[in-house]
Amino acid sequence: MTVSVCIPTYNQEKFIEQAVRSAYNQTFKPVEIVVSDDSSNDNTGFILRKLQDEIPILKVIWQETNQGITKNVNTCLRGAKGDLIVRLDSDDILHKTYIENFVPLFKANDNIGFGHCSIQEIDSNGNIRKLRDLFRKEGIQNSNDALREAIDGYKVAANIIIFRRKALEEVGFIKSRINFAEDYYLACSISDFGYDNAYLKRRLASYRVWSDQHKLRSRRKLSEIMGLVAVYDEVLEPAFLRRNWPVNRIEIAKEKLAIRQADCLGWEVYSLAEKREIEAELSKLSNSLKARFFYYLHLHRLGSIVSLPKSVKNKLKMALKSFLFKKQVQ
Repeated sequence: MTVSVCIPTYNQEKFIEQAVRSAYNQTFKPVEIVVSDDSSNDNTGFILRKLQDEIPILKVIWQETNQGITKNVNTCLRGAKGDLIVRLDSDDILHKTYIENFVPLFKANDNIGFGHCSIQEIDSNGNIRKLRDLFRKEGIQNSNDALREAIDGYKVAANIIIFRRKALEEVGFIKSRINFAEDYYLACSISDFGYDNAYLKRRLASYRVWSDQHKLRSRRKLSEIMGLVAVYDEVLEPAFLRRNWPVNRIEIAKEKLAIRQADCLGWEVYSLAEKREIEAELSKLSNSLKARFFYYLHLHRLGSIVSLPKSVKNKLKMALKSFLFKKQVQ
């Protein structure tokens, strides 16, 4: 069973070398490392050319113009030839035994479409932050259970995933036209096709969280919400209808998601016109009376009324997950 590692990148001169080397230094060697550079305008290209002189399995796809996240990821995945394909973002790191841990699972079960694991979160300097772990047992989850859970969000610790190439081909890779939530869209598509997923409760990769001085990530909120709308409208709702499952659960989940996302309507980074545009997209998730009430609160700087209870709930949830994980590994 052969393995490719795909690394889509754009302007990651600070981290790209570490990502590539983490893929190359695996105990189970990949047959290739495919990097798709989305027309970077920093030193990313220079670093990749130097690495090509040293790493014979490194293949670089040079995008002539910036394609955006979804198209660049698709190009990278489609350019790989391995039986299994690891998708690694260019600021993240694979631990040495990442591939070694997953290959036996895929060999033993032909119906595993993708695998994922617990993640060590790190900062921009590589300092250890918190553990990212899922509130589920290690092992295989069947496709129907995965779909039912997916209506409440993308169920991975971080977007460092190993795919079966056959599953990617059968779902047509990523069909979303939006530049965000493309990973969520793909996982749901694979589950809808009938493939199971495997989860390892082991820290096999590091996910980097770094500060965004120009607030570019915050300003992507409209695209993020559009991506979430696409997941529900184009994948999850049709999947439920084909199975004759009640879609009212989806409407409840969409309302909860819309309310969680509504806090961005109070962010100072947006003008009033931009907030109205985001509100319109949120309304595609849910236009219920309850959701509209939350939109109103955040738009009128009254979000603190509802933010404190949510903050306390999230902290308690994280503390519980951390405690349970420690108990399991003892």
